[in-house]
Amino acid sequence: MKKIFIRSPYFIQINSIGQLGSKVELYFYKQGETLPILPTYTLSKKIASPTQTENTYNIANYAKDFIKIINSQAVNEPTTEDVNNWCYVKVKTYSELTLNTYTLLAEETIVCLNGYTNYLDGYNNYTENAVVLLFNPDIKKLKSSSRKNINIFSDAGANLEWNNTDGYDAFTPSVDNMYALNLADGTNQFYYNTTELFRLNVEEVCEPKYTPIECTFINRFGGWEYLTFFKANIQSIETNSKDFNLLPSAIDYNVLQGQKRTFNQQGKQKIKCNTGWVDENYFELIQDLLLSEIVLLDNKPVILKSQSADYKTHLKDKNINYEIEFEYNYGLINDVI
Repeated sequence: MKKIFIRSPYFIQINSIGQLGSKVELYFYKQGETLPILPTYTLSKKIASPTQTENTYNIANYAKDFIKIINSQAVNEPTTEDVNNWCYVKVKTYSELTLNTYTLLAEETIVCLNGYTNYLDGYNNYTENAVVLLFNPDIKKLKSSSRKNINIFSDAGANLEWNNTDGYDAFTPSVDNMYALNLADGTNQFYYNTTELFRLNVEEVCEPKYTPIECTFINRFGGWEYLTFFKANIQSIETNSKDFNLLPSAIDYNVLQGQKRTFNQQGKQKIKCNTGWVDENYFELIQDLLLSEIVLLDNKPVILKSQSADYKTHLKDKNINYEIEFEYNYGLINDVI
């Protein structure tokens, strides 16, 4: 089944000979739900001119309303992820060959993943692989003692095996699903149809001086990624308010009252974190972090204050450390209404 990454455009093109216009019906649903009877969205266009008959529809943006990712999970064995991490869309295309009469051309079901593709990947980049890795297996994982996982997406019926020091798990998905795979220290091996698909090395780092801070976020593939900040961090708060001038309570006023009163007092917390020494290819994780729409720091929602990062190399920079600034995505005073 085709998998698309909905943070980049995905176009449906319709260009039947002699068409007056076209129509696309989109049926969105999640794993475990039934296909809707009526289309979720219906898009239609008339042709631009008799010589310009092709109509193009970008369907990626419509999928975003059906992917509601909140947080990752720590697992001890291969486990299905929350169904809100991805969705299906059934696409039906029609051509208007006579006025207000539409002829069905084709229909297909597509898996929508909350990732993106690069400009150099070109137009309508997608994959039809039965098993899709939602991470880069070439990046060595550095973690603290807390348990972490990686994500894959698998079509139904795939013969899968996950092998590490936690144990050996063979499983065959009965339906299409996104899986969380538990990472253990040392070598983690994944097999598809008895062929090794990837081997991932995990190193637990002992940090005796600082308390590691775990950052989890959605990467370019639409899976959960994690990045541990092992070294020093700087925390700060920033407050803001409005003020107004007071009228004196009497001619002989109370000097302790002052002349102004503040209101709408609010504060927010920020933190600067350091990764510690990392490999050159960790810049890919930094890039995905800066571009991510969902970021958690020690399981608390944050937004990125850092807007840029230099690509560092061992040749130029020797030891590589990245400093990233976050702002906690909530006020210090609870004013939710």
